[in-house]
Amino acid sequence: MTEFADLRLRVQRAFGKRVDCDGPLAASGAGVRLIGLDLGGRLDPDQVSVLLDALSLYRIVTIPGQDLATFTLAAFERFANHWGAPVPHPSNFTRGGKPAQSDSPSDGSIAMIPPAKRAATAVNAAFPGRLQCLSHDSPAVLVVSNFRGGRGEPRVGGGGSWHTDIEYEPLPIYVSMFLVHAVPTRRSAPGDTWVTGNGKHPYFEGADAELMRRRLQLPRNGETAYADTAAAFAALPAAERDRLRTVRVRRRLNAGDPGWLAPLVRTNPRSGIESLHSPVWASRPRVRPPIAVDGLSETESRRFLDALEAHVLDARFRYDHAHEPGDVTIWDNTMTLHNSPPMKVNVDDVEDARLLYRLSCKGEPALTLPRTDPAEWLAAHVPGSYRSPESIIRGKR
Repeated sequence: MTEFADLRLRVQRAFGKRVDCDGPLAASGAGVRLIGLDLGGRLDPDQVSVLLDALSLYRIVTIPGQDLATFTLAAFERFANHWGAPVPHPSNFTRGGKPAQSDSPSDGSIAMIPPAKRAATAVNAAFPGRLQCLSHDSPAVLVVSNFRGGRGEPRVGGGGSWHTDIEYEPLPIYVSMFLVHAVPTRRSAPGDTWVTGNGKHPYFEGADAELMRRRLQLPRNGETAYADTAAAFAALPAAERDRLRTVRVRRRLNAGDPGWLAPLVRTNPRSGIESLHSPVWASRPRVRPPIAVDGLSETESRRFLDALEAHVLDARFRYDHAHEPGDVTIWDNTMTLHNSPPMKVNVDDVEDARLLYRLSCKGEPALTLPRTDPAEWLAAHVPGSYRSPESIIRGKR
């Protein structure tokens, strides 16, 4: 029996034959879609185990069809607790009295931003009565949108940089996931795409021309771009894989920090699949400092990592994921890179609106809830020692 057929059988044993599988979604072998699965209720350990195994094998799991009239962000966060401890997003708190997304003290005190001052309030002002964020006050929920009420003129943004989520902390993000609320429906540009051109890119000068071309080869209709770093690692010659397994990179939150050494190659504990973890020299230009390869100079580190990034961004390992309202899409940050596409921003028509909610998790999965993360572990790895409230874990059904 093939790997995919075995997964399909396990999914139907765990959830019933009404649930089916589609995949792989990418030419690299990444991506699986689970169809007919309602995430609003509680999951038993066998169901959680099947989902964890699916992600460990396919790197990206998408579960379409959640009913946004009944599926709440509280249910979404309860679901996320199975994958790891939900982590407050840096947009939702300050560190050392400064926005956490800026250069700020590594050991600065954490203060959560009040819900009324977070992105949802500005988003809700854009299309009153037509498009409003799902109700929530959790600092773990990142509102991802291309619009804010009364903020700027409509324009085309250039997209982001290739990265993984919060890899610059000693314990990196393991899993991230989107719940999709709205996607752009207007298709009026030449070629029946939403945007043309990339706008201004965020990268530092001095990159190889072919690397820049691959970086900027991004989708045009609001899709999320992924690169499969597990397939990219497997495609390298055996001697190169052996060499990369010994490489350590120094990551840091701010330029003045001593940082720490982290492995470049990680092994998934469930599937045993090896992958390159964030092999990018400067994944957040002008926000977080570039990384350094242990034993190499800054110039040598950039040359070494730029070559790896160019390999990972080869078309063989790329997958552009199209979103639909009600989708939950989950990805393993140790086995993928991702990027936001060029898009219209500060839009003034709801047909151009892109609205998603993101949760990210650290630590070990949990087959049953509530999680039992020790207080000292939360204090060391989760801003503000955040733990999902009992009301979220208990839920309504």
